Amino acid sequence: MSEYQNLKSKLPDHITQGDVKKILAAILSENAPWDWFTRARIPFPFAVRILRELQDAGYLAFANAKTQLTPRGQTLAAELHATAEPNMTCPRCAGSGADWGALQNIFERYVEIYNARPRNENPEFDQGAMTPESLFRRLALMIHLGDLQGARVVNLGDDDLASVAIGLTGLAQSVTVLEIDERIAAYIQAVAQKYNLPLTVRHQDLTQPLPSNLLGAFDTFVCDPPETEQGLLLFVEKGLALLRAGDAHAGYFGATVMEASLAKWARWQKQLLNKHEIAFTHILPPFTEYAPWPDEKPLPDIPALATLAGRPWYRFAFYRLETLPAFQPAADFETELSQVFYFDYEGYYEAWKV
Repeated sequence: MSEYQNLKSKLPDHITQGDVKKILAAILSENAPWDWFTRARIPFPFAVRILRELQDAGYLAFANAKTQLTPRGQTLAAELHATAEPNMTCPRCAGSGADWGALQNIFERYVEIYNARPRNENPEFDQGAMTPESLFRRLALMIHLGDLQGARVVNLGDDDLASVAIGLTGLAQSVTVLEIDERIAAYIQAVAQKYNLPLTVRHQDLTQPLPSNLLGAFDTFVCDPPETEQGLLLFVEKGLALLRAGDAHAGYFGATVMEASLAKWARWQKQLLNKHEIAFTHILPPFTEYAPWPDEKPLPDIPALATLAGRPWYRFAFYRLETLPAFQPAADFETELSQVFYFDYEGYYEAWKV
């Protein structure tokens, strides 16, 4: 029996040979253990399960605060052709391709607002804020592609305060926020009044019908949906219901591989492309970093991960779609609010279910 066959017998069917190869390559490539997950590009609980089995079966050794492959682990890596991969990411743009240096003055104003935002993120809403630097990489891209200038912009959910950053640029004609959390909605409204921003906030549960006067009324939508298939499609298809008919309107959304497998990506990509007259123009690498959240926990049974990273490590990719000439706003819909929008077996929290 090969080393991989021996390991595979201990892994669930949804974890593939490619997943094992990716986590081995990540271990060989990254000295900082919490960076393994960005490098591996597989769901976080899949990676943790593989690490546990590698450790228990003697493929990994932890000594002198460093994780290494044992001779048996090296045999497994050779068998799967897993090798160290150099990091070729641009350190300045972090893979976004965007330089936001010209926005420095706006950034400094935004950071003050960001630091004063309501905390105690609500796990029922899958809340968590990206770092300000990550948001401004996104902002620079949206400006470069002309999706904010003179545009009517709508944010579907906004615990990152992206609407505030957009408003501070002074480029958008208007910014509308649809937010379920009344604390965040009230804070954004107060900021808009203080800084005289062209920003309107509406309390909105996206599982319910959208206001009819907003349907088909916007040039650009922005959202960071939950990582489940149903959650992502809910947010993005609601965004498509808000875009104007015709071509050259844009939608932006985040998506991880840390909580969504490529098989899941493929399913919702097919649905969006089959149902709507759109094209994906950008799928950018995971330059967006989440700020550490208050209830973040280590993994004490894996020595390399027994202490927190102490810095952002959870990252996600950034999508841009653009409408085609035959595009019509998606049909609005109503559905029942359920945990299926936020939780599935690929989710981050599954890693603690030993």
